Amino acid sequence: MSGVIKCYIEFFERPDGLPDLRLREKVTGRWVRVLTNQLILQQAAPLSNLLQDCFAHGGGLVERTGNKEFLALRATVVGQGPDEIAVSFDGSFSVSVRIVVTNVVSPPASVWCYLDEYQLEGDRLGVRLRQKITGRKIEMYGKNAEHLTRFLASPRFTGVAELMPNLYEKEGFHDYVLVSGATAVDSYDVLRFNDGAELTYLLGPTPDTAYRDAFRAMKDEAAATAHARTAKAHFEHGRYREAVLSARLSVEVACGGRGADVRLRLTGAPSDVSNAGDVLRDKRNIAVHEGDTRVEQQDAREALDAMNVLLDFLKPDHS
Repeated sequence: MSGVIKCYIEFFERPDGLPDLRLREKVTGRWVRVLTNQLILQQAAPLSNLLQDCFAHGGGLVERTGNKEFLALRATVVGQGPDEIAVSFDGSFSVSVRIVVTNVVSPPASVWCYLDEYQLEGDRLGVRLRQKITGRKIEMYGKNAEHLTRFLASPRFTGVAELMPNLYEKEGFHDYVLVSGATAVDSYDVLRFNDGAELTYLLGPTPDTAYRDAFRAMKDEAAATAHARTAKAHFEHGRYREAVLSARLSVEVACGGRGADVRLRLTGAPSDVSNAGDVLRDKRNIAVHEGDTRVEQQDAREALDAMNVLLDFLKPDHS
């Protein structure tokens, strides 16, 4: 039997004393158990990330009464009684989150990555993270550098790599590492994450990471707006090169993602918009090839001014 179950999140302490979250059905208050035959998900509870995001949101997602905010599970019911209802995570399982307002001011970034293997001395291989499609370097340490190294090597060591070939490929999202957290540097060639409790790196695919990102999409700002905000933050902290690069990245994303897309979108644009595009391109070239030529405060200010002109022109595309 299949059905839709409206749920809320409840905080509780496990028998070992550790805090945890669980699903309960709205109105009845029955505990909703999500069962699976997938071995990997028996080690990490299905929907754990999603539950954390929903609990942080609060509101109707943590209250038994009210139907304005809730989690809706669509799944096969495999058993139920007066105190609990069990559903299958396999097959036709799906989940959606209904929220009215959010209290997230600066949501963390989430990026899909692939494992880039490269030659070291002798026959040894090194491995690093790069962002899918863009190829940008991903820099972060998480718990510590040794833990990250073991994590990156684990697919080869455990044999999982044979089942996840797309994990090592730039194109495609069938297999990936999903990295989430607050960023310290967001430029054209590198994305550096801050160390801290927000930072997570998970091996996919798992429905959990997909649902978590879908939930965030309901409250996150547009990518172009996020890069524009990052550019302004870099400028305010005196990081003028990074400000210029983030400004250009904002416009590229608003146009479609590449320099060629920018040229295409600005074809036939008014002269002030076209001139702003030229200014931002020139400042970006200085920043990319910075050596004898230093990116000064005035360069960054002009780049941000040009970015604002261009984003205003492109507003219907990135709002």
